[in-house]
Amino acid sequence: MVKINKNIFRGYDIRGVYPKDFNSKAAVKIMLAFADLYPEAKTIVIAHDTRKSSPILARAISKALAREGREIIFLGTAPDPLFYFCLFHYGYDAGVVVSGSHNPKEYNGLTSIFVKGKGDLVLEDLEAVKELALKERQAKIKKQGKIIKFNPEKDYITHIISKISFKRPLKVLIDSGNGAMGYLPEKVFKRLGCQVETIYGEFDGNFPNHSPDPYEKENRLDAEKAVLKGKFDIGFVYDGDGDRVATIDNLGRSVSGDFCLLMLTRQALEKHHGPIVYDARVSKTLLDEMKQRNVKTYFSVSHHSAVIKKIIETKAVFGGEVTLHFLFPKDYYLCDEALFASLKLAEIASAQKDFASYVDSLPRYLVSPEVFIPCADEKKFKVIANLQEILKKKKYDFIDIDGARINFPHGWALCRAANSTPLIKIRFEADTEKHLIEIQKEALKLFKQAGVPVSKSVYRKLGLK
Repeated sequence: MVKINKNIFRGYDIRGVYPKDFNSKAAVKIMLAFADLYPEAKTIVIAHDTRKSSPILARAISKALAREGREIIFLGTAPDPLFYFCLFHYGYDAGVVVSGSHNPKEYNGLTSIFVKGKGDLVLEDLEAVKELALKERQAKIKKQGKIIKFNPEKDYITHIISKISFKRPLKVLIDSGNGAMGYLPEKVFKRLGCQVETIYGEFDGNFPNHSPDPYEKENRLDAEKAVLKGKFDIGFVYDGDGDRVATIDNLGRSVSGDFCLLMLTRQALEKHHGPIVYDARVSKTLLDEMKQRNVKTYFSVSHHSAVIKKIIETKAVFGGEVTLHFLFPKDYYLCDEALFASLKLAEIASAQKDFASYVDSLPRYLVSPEVFIPCADEKKFKVIANLQEILKKKKYDFIDIDGARINFPHGWALCRAANSTPLIKIRFEADTEKHLIEIQKEALKLFKQAGVPVSKSVYRKLGLK
């Protein structure tokens, strides 16, 4: 009997250390449970990232599902943009991505298990797969299916460039971080008339140059230097599977997720009128501007699947997360697509005489770094529940959609459990430095009271004594 570590199942995907927690036997058993639950999934797209273990896992899954009589559309190493394009453009029944996303190289998992008409399986649907996978399964004899190797790149590029129009050609720097994006962004930008240079475009699952997480500052440093040295108009840094992108302005400065959200929101509202969906970390400056424009905004749990669900529910015209996920329901397929997002950001830059000056003109409050506090998976959600109860008893004004976002007269504090790692994440924002310090000190006392393991290093990271 194949034993599966229950802890690899998260609310929105499956991840663990390879091969200790997540290996071929576990992956096959999980996907056979999926096949039993979704017999209508006859054609299944399979893609994987550049990690050393990913081809091993993807081939094992493909062979197992083919033995179940399913037709496998095998993309091999391919980023999320190509994976989702296949599902939406050609109408295949289902798909799975083998990837550790932005996690360190020793991790791997199933970051997307997609079913036509339902979307990515999350929460109760993923829980159903888990419960079945943990049971013993009887062998089933079925007609052997096919494994078809397929590359949708040509159709994808033709389709995506038809959605984009630049006011002027740009000089673009691409950092693919040795992840699955590879040289695909360069091909797309060149087709749009841009001058392009790519660093770290070679597939390498050891990620020798930097970790595949553009949200972390140290992973953007090489791109920042390259943009400034080469006098590029804009730069983009992609994560390991191509669902997140960081932006570098023409002065070699990283553009925050909040600023990207504001620019893209303004762009969406130029053509469409409707609500906007954001995660709980979004800046108050953005919310204030939307209020002035009489645009409804909705908070979502911090995960692209949750944001997509909220977009559909509210009929929103744009949605995104501070962590560099952006969604365009009126302009493209409703999926987490970092290459399309970078093209939309490049459209904005192409309409400016000086992109950096436009970024500098955006309204801003003082924002703390997002601090990650280690907390066991089996404990972190209990701690957040404790915090919510304390805030209710003390009659604080807070939003409980994803953790607790506490509203103060001059800013806010956020404490939430990470979806895919054993961490609690905290962040603060205020209109002045004095108010930021006051909010941080008051909120940290509440966090500690609830059981958040706030150490001296947390205070140091926030610049507090």
